[in-house]
Amino acid sequence: MEEQRQWFKGDTHLHTTNSDGNLTRDQLVEECIDRGLDWAIITDHNFSTVEVPYRVGGFQVMQGEEITAKPGHLNLWGASLPFKAPYKLETPNDYKAVIAEAREAGALISVNHPFCKKCGWHMPLDDFDFDCVEVWNAPMHIDDMTNLRWWHGELLRGRRLTAVGGSDYHRDHYHITRLVGNPTTVCLAKSNSQEDIMRALKNGNCFVTQGPNRTMLYLTSNGAYAGQTVAWEPGIRAHIRVEKLKVGHRVEVYHNDTVIYRWQAKKSGTHEASFEVPGKGFVRAEVLYEYKGIAKLIYKKIVAKLMPLDKDIPVPPFAYCFTNPVFFE
Repeated sequence: MEEQRQWFKGDTHLHTTNSDGNLTRDQLVEECIDRGLDWAIITDHNFSTVEVPYRVGGFQVMQGEEITAKPGHLNLWGASLPFKAPYKLETPNDYKAVIAEAREAGALISVNHPFCKKCGWHMPLDDFDFDCVEVWNAPMHIDDMTNLRWWHGELLRGRRLTAVGGSDYHRDHYHITRLVGNPTTVCLAKSNSQEDIMRALKNGNCFVTQGPNRTMLYLTSNGAYAGQTVAWEPGIRAHIRVEKLKVGHRVEVYHNDTVIYRWQAKKSGTHEASFEVPGKGFVRAEVLYEYKGIAKLIYKKIVAKLMPLDKDIPVPPFAYCFTNPVFFE
């Protein structure tokens, strides 16, 4: 019998005063705990702030580093790295050498915000062996939806990459925002130890949501969860349970490139649905929302100031939560 697992909430991408954040490591950990997270990976730029994983009460602090150079950013998680900055990272081969060394040391490799207009990935994504892709970076914005569409396209090609989210936390603004855990990656694991969370991330046993106390989205089929594989047969069904769904938000379920279930919430609360899986491939679920009226105007003003390259782009529906796929073979 498989050992019992549960859901643990965490943040995969965080910075401290050891690079360009404004909180010390201890202050950042305190904020993570206060936000209701169970684990965090501290990923300072070109610096390993956490030499060994450690716990603060029941909270797990994990090893990580964001390898940072102009051609692109990588998060390396869950291992003591055999190298230290400064790095020579100018060519694809430079990055491949770092990836190979990190993987040999036991690290997971995540490509960060690949289609970010400010600091995206400027090399062919197909040429690299990543474990994960940071689809959702910082509060949801247009580049994140580009990441999400690219990742879905990779799934259609048969490439299995775990989609994760990370707040890329550096600081809060105007004493009114609390950006740690926005977004939150929620992992299904035996415990919140570094070993178990790394295994969940590698296998895609996770979903991503706007925050630790926001919408929770669970996708199952025949006892399998996100990241797991089920033997397809005619009539097999999948199930979703959406908790803390907000009024007006829309639930969509994809089978490969086709939406097989869609439902818009008329009230806030919990929604459950079961549906037939029409064939082999994968099923994944997401919750979408749209800015309207004053909220849309406020978003446009923020974008004009913080992301001026997006100011003339139509505002699309945004993801509020999404799962990794259940696969059917």
